[in-house]
Amino acid sequence: MKQIITSLFLCIGLTVMAQSEPSISVKTDTTNIRIGEQITYTISAPNNKKVIFPKLENLDSLVVAEEFPVDTIQDKLYKKYLITGFDSGAFYIKKQQVFIDAKAYFTDSLLVNVATIPVDTVKLAKFYTVKGQEEESYTLAEWWYRIKNYVYVGLAVIAFMIGLYFLFRNKKEPVKEKKIVIPPYIEATKELKDLEKKQLWQNNQIKEYYSELTDIVRKYIGNELFIQALETTTEELMSLLNTENKQQKLGLDKDTLETLRDLLSQADFVKFAKQKPIEMEIKGHQSNASTIIETIHKLVESKKKEVKDDEQQ
Repeated sequence: MKQIITSLFLCIGLTVMAQSEPSISVKTDTTNIRIGEQITYTISAPNNKKVIFPKLENLDSLVVAEEFPVDTIQDKLYKKYLITGFDSGAFYIKKQQVFIDAKAYFTDSLLVNVATIPVDTVKLAKFYTVKGQEEESYTLAEWWYRIKNYVYVGLAVIAFMIGLYFLFRNKKEPVKEKKIVIPPYIEATKELKDLEKKQLWQNNQIKEYYSELTDIVRKYIGNELFIQALETTTEELMSLLNTENKQQKLGLDKDTLETLRDLLSQADFVKFAKQKPIEMEIKGHQSNASTIIETIHKLVESKKKEVKDDEQQ
């Protein structure tokens, strides 16, 4: 009796665990192709979750020919890829990482066989009689196909001659192009929006995301405060910024400086220690970068206004 009760509880526990884990599956329409042919590789995941599908990696000698948008069918999400191969052999599509509700899961690996295209040597050995030349009449489209290159060349020559005529007839001094200087604040704000559109961290490119994010902040600080910010370590930049804050009397408070140090340090951990922050931390650092740029911009503008008022007096 005790064994039966124990087995019953064990089955119930396994059932609950199985229901708690999201169902991920992969399939292909075939696993045997010839060189240059394509297979459809499909990853499916639950529709009631936040799912980030992968950019296919570790494909050996296989190549992703095309990637399709995510489809929704009933309670499932489907992501399809067209894969081909140009070398013969057996190749693995290794396990791929899928993020569901900010948690990583892995698909099963699949074996794909790529065969060479057989050559029919019997047909190549056949001899064929040479047929006599036949006179054929050409349609208007066929005539155009034959002469269109000559027409294009003629038109190009005419256009070139007309261009030379107007060039020497109305020759004037070339107008110097004015170099448009974009203010550092506007440039940094636009770059932050462009970075958000790339969705790097959402596609598991966290290192690239933090590298671009901190480069935007560093470049803004360098252009706005005229200090070397891009090619310095975190500690060197913080030292320069503290010095500049005192000399220019910018008024950067301790909290802003600590927020900047935390952002740069976290980026260093991601880039060099391969640390992976969670979604909430990434969004927090994104917000901190925007706040730092906004704060420095307001302080600089306030300082410029003070100087201008003193000069007018």
